[in-house]
Amino acid sequence: MVTGIYSTNTPEACLYQVDHSEAEIVLVETNEMLKRFTINLSKLPRIKAIVVWGETQLPSDVQDSRFFLWKDFMKLGAEIKDTAILERTSRQKPGECCTLVYTSGTTGNPKGCMLSHDNLVWETTPMLAEWTKFDPTIAGPNNRVVSYLPLSHIAGLSVDLMTHMYNGHELYFARPDALQGTLVLTLNWARPTIFFAVPRIWEKFEEKLKEIAATKPHFMQSISGWAKGHGAAAVQARLKKEEPSFMYSVAHSLILSKIKAALGLDQTKILSFGAAPMKQTTIDYFSSLDMTLFNVYGMSETSGATTFQTHTNFRLDTAGWAIPGTDLKIDNPDEHGEGEICMRGRNTMMGYLKNDAATIETIDS
Repeated sequence: MVTGIYSTNTPEACLYQVDHSEAEIVLVETNEMLKRFTINLSKLPRIKAIVVWGETQLPSDVQDSRFFLWKDFMKLGAEIKDTAILERTSRQKPGECCTLVYTSGTTGNPKGCMLSHDNLVWETTPMLAEWTKFDPTIAGPNNRVVSYLPLSHIAGLSVDLMTHMYNGHELYFARPDALQGTLVLTLNWARPTIFFAVPRIWEKFEEKLKEIAATKPHFMQSISGWAKGHGAAAVQARLKKEEPSFMYSVAHSLILSKIKAALGLDQTKILSFGAAPMKQTTIDYFSSLDMTLFNVYGMSETSGATTFQTHTNFRLDTAGWAIPGTDLKIDNPDEHGEGEICMRGRNTMMGYLKNDAATIETIDS
């Protein structure tokens, strides 16, 4: 079982998570990150090894025998036969815990969500199954994805990694400074066919595009506005299963296709957002570029998505419908229909359901 730690975590946050998860091995990238654990090492008696994989030597003041460079750590298992590893992995059961995903801790210490192997694998299938009704090629191997979100976050783990590893998609990892402006460089390199972004990323794209547009001559801005009108109309037409107008083809060829190419999203089949609400004006802006952004709503406790939008169930005023195979209800609604959101399904974390291996195997059979 593994758990991820955010690169922004303080030493105190690292101490809490390592202790709470009962971790025995800590893996960090740099000696700078190592400091967050050395400062509290005396409070972590369970730790058997702290491994630094991105450095060629350890800090001179590190004397503890539990510290390793990656190359030295790997030597510890050199004599272990592959058959021993395979025998151990074969004992894994679908309902056993695969990872702990820690929440943001906005109301106290972070909560560790126990996600099973079955939770994560099952979660990968419903959305892609729905999206393939619109484009059968989406679930195939000839798809590309760019990962830039922290893999310790459920969105990064589920959307960036598990879904596409399970379906055999090509996965490109962005540079560490992706959110400081280099993400577009990776997108232009990879030309993803599926792209998920948190609202702030879409907002940054919008701000940059508008900034560039403002520098263009007035007549070019007029042409761009004309093209965007046809782009928005084309999005609405497709959602109604109608064909876009003839002038849309002209607008797309002259303007819209070039904007998509500049973002590296000209080959994208599915564009989505989640993890926070997004302004309707931003959704409308990308619709004007002939880019439909589908909302995905969920949480760590449900292995990621709980509701989502597709071409067949798209409505601007909702976060979509419950993914197939799950149940959703509003408990004790008030006069406005507002109440506690209750969820049930195989994506619900361990601890809420009898999510043990025997139960899951019965469901599978």
